[in-house]
Amino acid sequence: MAKQIDISLAEQSYSIIIGSNILDKTVSRINKLRPDKCLFIIDKNVNDLHSENIRKTFLNVKSKLFTYLFLASEKNKSYEEVKRIQKYLVENNFSRGSLILAIGGGITGDIAGFAASTFMRGIKIIHLPTTLLSMVDSSVGGKTGINFLNRKNLIGSFYQPDSVFIDTAFLKTLPDKEILSGIGELVKYSFLTSKENFKKFSVYIKRISDKQEINFVDIVYKSLVIKKNIVINDEKELSGIRKVLNLGHTFAHAFEAASKYKLTHGESVFAGIICSLYLSEELGYLAEKKLNTLLDGLRFLTINPFLKKIDEEKLFFLMQSDKKLFDEKIRFVLLQDIGNIVVDVIAEKPSVLEAIRKMKIFV
Repeated sequence: MAKQIDISLAEQSYSIIIGSNILDKTVSRINKLRPDKCLFIIDKNVNDLHSENIRKTFLNVKSKLFTYLFLASEKNKSYEEVKRIQKYLVENNFSRGSLILAIGGGITGDIAGFAASTFMRGIKIIHLPTTLLSMVDSSVGGKTGINFLNRKNLIGSFYQPDSVFIDTAFLKTLPDKEILSGIGELVKYSFLTSKENFKKFSVYIKRISDKQEINFVDIVYKSLVIKKNIVINDEKELSGIRKVLNLGHTFAHAFEAASKYKLTHGESVFAGIICSLYLSEELGYLAEKKLNTLLDGLRFLTINPFLKKIDEEKLFFLMQSDKKLFDEKIRFVLLQDIGNIVVDVIAEKPSVLEAIRKMKIFV
């Protein structure tokens, strides 16, 4: 049975529908909106695996349909790709009454969202995420973005979707590497709220890591309830509440750039969280005993061995280009305890480098 989360914001409220084999619900929503035209921006890999099912399902859409296939990669998450999408929209006479449907992972959702937010000052978009990472994180919250000058998501906007439909049936064809990538964000959620939630998420993470049977609808729902309760109180990251969602991300974006995006976002977030835990202890926020307890609970997870080869000095240089920089100081999100997050922490270079070195020993 499908689950629903309603997000109420000042400028835009919308629903997230979560279930298995629920593409038909997306059709109903499109027909209710009655757009003059609908552009499907689809990750080519998703299209290769699911084109027939997508085609058959959306035959019932009453609007005129167009398809734009996108090779999802960090390299293609660029101004050039946005211009190609918008050129396609112009050439096919899309209007402010048109609709975009993003079908793919986080990269597809980011670039489709940015294109939708800027075309004619904004047209409606529906997200249909197909990876575990995009289901539990990037498809919800309204962040869109493209990479620029080797900086991740440097150009972007806050642009809420009309709706989000999360069909966990897509996960059946997702490679193991991408399933494991989603674990990085799940680890983050496990630290954000309570010890009770930490225990629940730890069970989910262990089952996913061990490739055991799991109810993905349940874990996606629980993740997004946490994210919803943060986003509705700080939609555009102005008060600082939403910054807790950046736990591990200052390190993570540097890992991704240093690896030339050979590391997935989820792998990078997980490594970034390990660094953040060590930095929290280094700066006196986290007791050593608590640090060791938390790290012991993560040792069963597989970590990309590439992380051992990354140069700390290069990482620090890349972090100095992070968009979370303020007053030329790198800002970190750190942990005092489960559910007790500290934001905007300034750390000096020696402490940051030491945290990275300890992470490399951990992996």
